[in-house]
Amino acid sequence: MNITNKVSSISLMLPVSLLASYSLFATAGVTAGTANEPTAEQSTASETEVNEPILRLESVIVVASQTEAPDNALIVDPVLEGRLATLDDLFRGTPGVILEPVFSGIDHPRFSIRGSGLQRGTQPAGRGIELRLDGLPMSYADTSFDFVEWIDPLFFDDVVVLRGGRGALEGASALGGVIDFNGRSSAGPLNGLARVEAGSFDYRRAQTAIGGGNKATSGFASVTYFEQDGFREHNEQEATRGYGRIEHRLNDSLSARVSLLWSDSELELPGPQNLAQIDAGSEASQPNNVFGDWRRFSERARIATGFTYQSNNQQLDFDIGYMQTDVEFRRRDVQVEDNRDWSIAGRYRHAFNQDAQWGINLIYQRNDREQLQFFNGGGTPPSFSGARGAQWADNDLEAARLTLQGVLDVNLTDRLNLNLAAGWDLHERKIEDRFPSREARPAAELDQDYDGFNGLAFLNYEVRPGFALFAGASHVIEPPTYDVLLINISGTPGPNNALLDGDNPRRPVTRDLDEQSATTLEVGGRGRLGPVALDLTLYRAWLNNEIVSTTNAVTQNVTSVGNADDTERWGVEAAANMIVARDWIRAGDQLRFGLDWTWTDARFDNDETFGNNQLPIVVEHIIEGRLGYRSGGFSAETFITWVPDGGFADYANTLQADGYTTLGARVSYDTGYLLIFAEGRNITDEKYVSTVIGARNNLNGQDNAIFAPGEPAAFTIGLQADF
Repeated sequence: MNITNKVSSISLMLPVSLLASYSLFATAGVTAGTANEPTAEQSTASETEVNEPILRLESVIVVASQTEAPDNALIVDPVLEGRLATLDDLFRGTPGVILEPVFSGIDHPRFSIRGSGLQRGTQPAGRGIELRLDGLPMSYADTSFDFVEWIDPLFFDDVVVLRGGRGALEGASALGGVIDFNGRSSAGPLNGLARVEAGSFDYRRAQTAIGGGNKATSGFASVTYFEQDGFREHNEQEATRGYGRIEHRLNDSLSARVSLLWSDSELELPGPQNLAQIDAGSEASQPNNVFGDWRRFSERARIATGFTYQSNNQQLDFDIGYMQTDVEFRRRDVQVEDNRDWSIAGRYRHAFNQDAQWGINLIYQRNDREQLQFFNGGGTPPSFSGARGAQWADNDLEAARLTLQGVLDVNLTDRLNLNLAAGWDLHERKIEDRFPSREARPAAELDQDYDGFNGLAFLNYEVRPGFALFAGASHVIEPPTYDVLLINISGTPGPNNALLDGDNPRRPVTRDLDEQSATTLEVGGRGRLGPVALDLTLYRAWLNNEIVSTTNAVTQNVTSVGNADDTERWGVEAAANMIVARDWIRAGDQLRFGLDWTWTDARFDNDETFGNNQLPIVVEHIIEGRLGYRSGGFSAETFITWVPDGGFADYANTLQADGYTTLGARVSYDTGYLLIFAEGRNITDEKYVSTVIGARNNLNGQDNAIFAPGEPAAFTIGLQADF
């Protein structure tokens, strides 16, 4: 792919940093390679010790994970024994986390927990989940998480997931909770790692990494490359990413750290298809996307530093980060962004005794965005050219977020534990218009504050050693994001440059929206029951002012946005894993089985127009199973995904995608120094809808280009070597 029209020059930062990191590591010495821990994908809690309170997912080849997380968290470990390039690869089989690819590969997927962030705005930005890296927000200060090409699963030891209102334990301001990516680090002699993957649709991927450390200083640095032609026309993708982290212990009580993340990506955008095209296995893109050369450039750099102070009964963590993100998003229009984001996170814990501790969480963020919009060529087909045409918008956007909360963790008895979190969120939004205004083109400006209470009460009762029942209640607010506060009016084309100077020009407008809120009750159990490792949650949520919108998926512009009165959720998040047999074929081998179920019933609550209809886009049931065999360094696994029914494409529930079933398998062999694997996805070549790109009000059951096709049969081989 030919990378062109880059929008910044921050790419020089990473190589310099990595060279500095390498020099430091060379004097320190760590293990960056795979550990000799033989396990299988998605063995949810199957290897959890009887007294371990945290559920770990995909317990496979891990690099010295020392993650501290709340008892109510899921911990996902990357699966190095198969293809590991996308968010879908990383979170496959994680109950409650919904990943629906849009244009495949590393393109921005539908990313949701408990039905959060279903509707996208003009960007289309993701929202509803707060993303963090090493404890610091990677979401913007407006709580959107923009594009996710910066997330490379090969950079992380593990990922901590706090679903829904449980995110209030760590100060989240998102209805779907918190996902915190923990960068890789370890200790030991200097080591290196090289990894390559290749597969269908000219998929190519490579990684190189070094690490090293001693008791005082340790670190990790890695650079990766990703490229694929894709399975559709106009679907090429390319990304180069880097991550480095250094930790230094100053004395017995104080340690410091610094990290750098950098990513540079370019993705072609093929656009949606209708159901008939998907059933036929069409590779076609939208014609306008091809001759208008629709694509997205994104370049991001974040530097962060912090320290931890520990004494006998208290701990203070403090981190500060700066992130620069430049985006050029070429569609019907060309949107150019310059984002600057500061973030501060403080976390203090003080133990009364062995049975109780209290603490304070502090998060502050500020984002400043310069956003310019141009026509793609002349602004309408067939005048698209793939180049910037006349400029028609110039906005400055500002967002600030302050979260302050207190937490309490108390053992009420030997078996009963109580977690409390209560805090206040303040969010500021300001939009200024620097483009010349007139009567037909008024200034698009806004100045709005949002605030509210976030809190959680969570009880855990240990029924028996290794198994506990729990119950929780939470309330969370989530403010509107840039992409729904500032939307675009298409305007009326015509002679004499009417789209720019006419009576109905293309223009941005602001929308007056309220913050969303969710009150959730949940009950469940987790731990080991006989041979089965189980994590089960049943939740019921009442939402007020949920943001709903309609979108033209072909032109990718929002046609309406507003707050619904009342919506609701019922849901189940379940994972069960067990070792079916030991010493089955030979001494020391294992046969494992796992099953995950995510049920999300998201619907209106007596809406005046749509009654109790299901909300569009989200699928109701996702069921994933796997059967794996391991003997020494050899492993083999087959896995299945079953979606009984697809998501609706409209609020009237007249058009729905069909359900589907996909099968996959992988084999691998790990010597401890060399890992080789082969994997097949969707090996029956099922034709299916991956996601609904945008919802409409009422399609009257008529097929519409509003869907994204799922990936056809795909095969990958890979090799990873430690040296």
